[in-house]
Amino acid sequence: MSATAHFHFLRPEWLWLLATVPLLFWLVRMREDVRSRWKGIIAPHLLEHLLVGEKKRWRIRPVHLICLGVALAALGLAGPTWEREKPPFTEEKAPLVIALDLSQTMDAIDVQPTRLERAKLKVMDLLAARPGARTALFAYAGSAHMVLPLTDDTGLFRTYLSALSTSIMPVPGKDTAAALRAVDDLLSREEAPGTVLFLTDGVENAAFGALTKQGAAGKSQVMVLGVGTPEGGPIQAGPGRFLADSTGARVFTKLDIDGLKALGDAGVPVATMTQDDDDVKWVQRKAQSHLEVVEQSDARLQWKDEGYWFVLPVVLLTALWFRRGWTLRWSL
Repeated sequence: MSATAHFHFLRPEWLWLLATVPLLFWLVRMREDVRSRWKGIIAPHLLEHLLVGEKKRWRIRPVHLICLGVALAALGLAGPTWEREKPPFTEEKAPLVIALDLSQTMDAIDVQPTRLERAKLKVMDLLAARPGARTALFAYAGSAHMVLPLTDDTGLFRTYLSALSTSIMPVPGKDTAAALRAVDDLLSREEAPGTVLFLTDGVENAAFGALTKQGAAGKSQVMVLGVGTPEGGPIQAGPGRFLADSTGARVFTKLDIDGLKALGDAGVPVATMTQDDDDVKWVQRKAQSHLEVVEQSDARLQWKDEGYWFVLPVVLLTALWFRRGWTLRWSL
């Protein structure tokens, strides 16, 4: 969200001081207007010949600088602000939790070398795009497990990530809601708002309610990055072997495009994996935007008073009053 959407004044009552600027300018102009002071005493046809030293050309005068100084001082005292003041030692980058689908369908080879290996490569791209940011790793199939808590140790993260495979999961199937509960338990202990990124080839209908509810009410947002192709492919069951049905035919699995579209229509940010880094940029943009929105809405954070920016120009304008010929005479 842009800064102008949050712009306001902390002490708006000082803006009433701006009303004195045109009044001050008018009073000084009336005092310096010789014609208006003498027109009731000297005949108009004589007054025009008696006035000397009038300069028609406009120039900057002391009253202009005084009015400008009063206006700037009023704005500074009103306390303009447009962003909240972050407490010390807080993270500048949103914490990210990656929930990696390790169900058997992630061994499909419709993307090379497999969906799972391609997802791992994409996760590494995400790590490279988030230097210094904390990232956690969860794995899920029929059950959900935390692989690594939030850490900024990229080397450690890569080690754990590379060791993941579908064969290590104790419960087959896919339980996205259980993975979300496990992740939410971790993020609930964090001060900064986080983002949960599911890398999966589909989300079961039973989990739609949990994902949409989390995105609508939770501090953390949920995103889904689809892995696979609509055409699908066979599922590897080992080196040179593929999963087969009871007839001996290879089992093909497709990316659940319709399910992901329905999830996106329900309000959950959804995208599919790309060959370039557009999907990485999409994740980064969404995660950072969510962090900024939540921080701006956090009533516990104070607004930054930006009024001090007006101090220097007011001081410089005040210094001109010591210049000979620039002092304004207030008395008649």
